[in-house]
Amino acid sequence: MATIREISECTGVSIATVSKVLNGQPGVSRETQEAVTAAAKKLNYRPNLNARHLKTGMSRTLGIIAEDLTVFNAPGIIDGIGVCCETRNYHYILGNLRFNKRFGHDPDYGQQKSELVLDMMNEMLSKQVDGILYIGCHSHVVAPLSEQKDTRFVCAYCYSENPEIPDVIYDDREAARKVAELLIAKGHSRIGILAGSRDSCHTENRLLGFQEALFEHNIPYNPHFTCYGDWERDQGYTKAAELLAQGVTAIFAHNDLMAIGVIDYCNQQGVEVGKDLALIGFDDREIASVCRPSLSTVALPLFEIGHTSADVMLDMIEKDIQPETHEILLGCNIVERESTGYTR
Repeated sequence: MATIREISECTGVSIATVSKVLNGQPGVSRETQEAVTAAAKKLNYRPNLNARHLKTGMSRTLGIIAEDLTVFNAPGIIDGIGVCCETRNYHYILGNLRFNKRFGHDPDYGQQKSELVLDMMNEMLSKQVDGILYIGCHSHVVAPLSEQKDTRFVCAYCYSENPEIPDVIYDDREAARKVAELLIAKGHSRIGILAGSRDSCHTENRLLGFQEALFEHNIPYNPHFTCYGDWERDQGYTKAAELLAQGVTAIFAHNDLMAIGVIDYCNQQGVEVGKDLALIGFDDREIASVCRPSLSTVALPLFEIGHTSADVMLDMIEKDIQPETHEILLGCNIVERESTGYTR
């Protein structure tokens, strides 16, 4: 394997300059950068990361702890982290806690979950990572992070009770306001809500944002137009009957899976979604664009959550800069498809 000295001899550039180029440091002309990079590739140079860590005190490696890689939000967030790391010349190590596989949708953070998190943290720290990005399955408090002092943390799609740990999440409340305003603009005032589970902060925030928009448009909130589900498709099917019996002309489902259940029920009952009933979901899952009718929904900024989380972390590492606010809220976009239909 080639050394920095051999690259220096090959290019006629000093060892110090070669080191600058290979470590992504400024102050080197573009021509020299290209020559050094080409020589490193030709000579099959590979950096000694352990030696770099001993010299600089930095491994230029982040740890990523995902609660479950099979949950729909994880790939987009990790993609954003990866792009940021590539841009800023960092590597990452990925760990998967497999919470959904182990515990299902249980939202409680018990002793067993805490122990798994701590074990994964210790494994990451043993590999000399410069910081850890923690990706939640859903927006909840990650208790084990609050007392950690050994490294830097950033939470993505979840929270910490420690104000020194930044949280990068999306704005449920504002997204729900946008949904209400869209349906109201289409002439709907009898709007049903197929909410998520009662103990979810997503449910709470989405209900609050929706109610605020109703109030601003002088539309009374009718609690009989709200049903609670468990985020699953079957609940959408079951609760659709209850909401339609109340005479609603539109339904806001708190996730796409329940919205698809509403479509299942309507198709069976001869109710034409997009004409007889307006329907909008939340999450912009893959199924939303291929179901019939295609589902209007709220697209989550998953890539942006990942990229922002990594940017915040790398600024903390390189510049010793904390973000201006502990909670970083990113906006969502509505993707309108066939299910919201025409304007009444």
